[in-house]
Amino acid sequence: MEQKLEFAFRQTMPAQPLHFDESKCVGCHACMEACMIDVMTPGEEGHPPVVSFPDECWYCGCCVMECQTGAITLRHPLMNQTRWVEKASLKKE
Repeated sequence: MEQKLEFAFRQTMPAQPLHFDESKCVGCHACMEACMIDVMTPGEEGHPPVVSFPDECWYCGCCVMECQTGAITLRHPLMNQTRWVEKASLKKE
């Protein structure tokens, strides 16, 4: 007798690579313009852009470097965290 296996679908949340500190963000959307993948789409005026395609993010950090107010934090996936080095740690004192 053949046994029938049943599988349940497990929904996983999409990656959330970018976090905007709305108290610092001025809504200039310079980060959106710097993104090579077009992960973001324009948000409301004066607010951060919307991360519409988070799974497409390459974690390159262009948006973070372009932000003049330091409002963006890049959250690397766990598997990448061991390889990430803060830029400031590479500067000679």
